[in-house]
Amino acid sequence: MNESNPLSFLPEDYLERKAQRRTNVICAILAGIVMAAIGSAFSLTEKVNRQAEQNHARVEAQYAEAAKQIQQFQQMETEEKKMASQAELAASLLEKVPRSIILAQVTNSVPTGVFLTDFMLDSRRRLSKPLPSDPVKAAAAPPEPIAYDVTLTIGGVAANDVQVADFLHRLGESPLFEDVNLVISDEFTKDDQTTKLRKFQVEMTLNNDADTTNLNFATINRNTTAQLPAN
Repeated sequence: MNESNPLSFLPEDYLERKAQRRTNVICAILAGIVMAAIGSAFSLTEKVNRQAEQNHARVEAQYAEAAKQIQQFQQMETEEKKMASQAELAASLLEKVPRSIILAQVTNSVPTGVFLTDFMLDSRRRLSKPLPSDPVKAAAAPPEPIAYDVTLTIGGVAANDVQVADFLHRLGESPLFEDVNLVISDEFTKDDQTTKLRKFQVEMTLNNDADTTNLNFATINRNTTAQLPAN
């Protein structure tokens, strides 16, 4: 049996309570350290998450801006195609090669000794391409430009076949004309019953894509008074 120390004036449980208090203080300190570590970790996590959210928002803004620019570019491209289609459609309603230039080129090709008697120009609308079978695609398809196939028929009189061949050669060299063909070539006698001439007819098609800017009409007035030879 333990006996109390007769010389000690401290309560019997003093040492035990002191040890308990020391343990409590140590536990409180450790708990504070753990809570501080948890708080620091939470704060650091929050900071990292905030930074990540900011980076994510910045990337999304960049993607949104890029998508906006792409959409604007696509809209501009669509508008340009629409304007080009409308311009081409409007241009198709006009004569791509003015008749004055056609007449000037023909007249400029007439060699000496050849006289023109008639000139006829016939235009036929070119058949359009069939629309897509899909109604949606057919409705969205841009209007097709109107195109014409122009045929020219020229009649004249020459002294001989050489002059007619020269006329055909000159017409064939012109960038305005294609498929130049001699369809009629008949010999006949003038009223004096002695002079023989050759009546001819030429057919050709107009090249609507020809560049008329570099055509040379320097000698345009050479045969502007082409007519039948005097009887």
